[in-house]
Amino acid sequence: MYLTDLQTVLGGTLYGNVDFSGLAIDPASTKVGDLFVCIKGLHFDAHLSAEEAVDKGACGLLVERPLPVDAPQLVVADTRYALSRAAALFYGLDKPPYVLVGVTGTNGKTSTAYILQRIFSVAGKSAAYIGTLGVVADKLLLPPTLTTPDPLTLAPLLAALGKRGVKYVFLEVSAHAAYLRKVAGLVFDAMVFTNLTQDHLDFFPDMQAYGEAKLSLFNSAQSKMAVINADDPFGRSILGQTKLATLTYGLDNPADVFAVDVRDTDTGLRFVVNAFDMVAEVDSNLHGRFNVYNALAATAVSGYFGVGLPYVAKALSNINILGRFNVTDIGGVRFIIDYAHTPDGLKNSLSAARAQTKGKLRVVFGCGGDRDQSKRAEMGHIAEEMADYVYITNDNPRGEAPESIAQGIEAGIAGEGNYAVILDREAAIERAYHDSAVGDCVLIAGKGAETSMEIGGKKVAYSDYATLEKLK
Repeated sequence: MYLTDLQTVLGGTLYGNVDFSGLAIDPASTKVGDLFVCIKGLHFDAHLSAEEAVDKGACGLLVERPLPVDAPQLVVADTRYALSRAAALFYGLDKPPYVLVGVTGTNGKTSTAYILQRIFSVAGKSAAYIGTLGVVADKLLLPPTLTTPDPLTLAPLLAALGKRGVKYVFLEVSAHAAYLRKVAGLVFDAMVFTNLTQDHLDFFPDMQAYGEAKLSLFNSAQSKMAVINADDPFGRSILGQTKLATLTYGLDNPADVFAVDVRDTDTGLRFVVNAFDMVAEVDSNLHGRFNVYNALAATAVSGYFGVGLPYVAKALSNINILGRFNVTDIGGVRFIIDYAHTPDGLKNSLSAARAQTKGKLRVVFGCGGDRDQSKRAEMGHIAEEMADYVYITNDNPRGEAPESIAQGIEAGIAGEGNYAVILDREAAIERAYHDSAVGDCVLIAGKGAETSMEIGGKKVAYSDYATLEKLK
């Protein structure tokens, strides 16, 4: 591909021309023939590394300002946007052989996208999931990287899935990905909105900016149609602003897809789904009202692309989403592992856990370090209000002192004698088990399917599942 090909799409000012054979953003991984894209971040500026990249073999530069480096250069206004467009073009994603569906929102992205992959697979369609759990496509399973991979990871992955014959791709799209233009080179056949609640205020200055990042996905340059949660206030805001064709789902407000007679039993959810005036009974092993919403979102997408309710009901009847409200009983005590790591997520999980509890409800959780500190006290308050006993522990403290994070959570707890601080997460879970009686329930929240703990900038092996195995 030539720099002139990119200029045709991106515009900008061209200084020289070259035929490049790859794309790079890190001098250390730059190969001979690569086009080096100079990305600017909060704490770095790759323009300062351009000469190093050329020394490593880069044949051209994509930049935001002309550089005194002896190499052809295309100067554009935004290299993050340009990188996404360039990657999509380089890997032939301008005319993909698959249907691409994005799922965005604070909570429910993973479950909704994964449920969609299962529904379409059950219907005999070749489908792939990409997100927090990694990549799932027929017999292909790849480990996770980021919720939404970077363009130089995502574009070749999508191209490879297309070559494997995948016809439907369901991709989690985070607010960070939207803001950093990671998916700017893609056009989604549908974009799903789940909900908007407090999260990521360490990155976004306020909830308005966080919401605007989500809203940026619902325009004709990015998506062809929208599937919106009609019960979410921000979802209704999107409905009032977007010019895209829309479908809605919900439980409390009029919607195209809705459910009635919802029951959460010991063995799972039971409800009747109405999709475009077609009705089916769903008997699922999933739990929680939040999973009804996830199922309804997936049902709306499925119906739009011609996959009927029988396949939806069959897929939901026996589905396991790793790290998402996974239930196991040990010695008469019910344990639930869930990824809930936001105030709303914790509230929803505790509500669903209470429905599974015959005795006392206990919760083991922490908050991530170097992340939004404002939610810590709120999560402490929610835990105290909704559980009978709280165990405050570690959850990826990263570069922060674990004791400081725990104190932030404690600030939201008003009572005494109804909680304990046990920073060793495995010890906290063991303590919760030994404190429990038959019929009690322990919600282990925050890490879900993660297999490591980040402490002091280092990752050490850790798994909530492995801890429970030791208790059996």
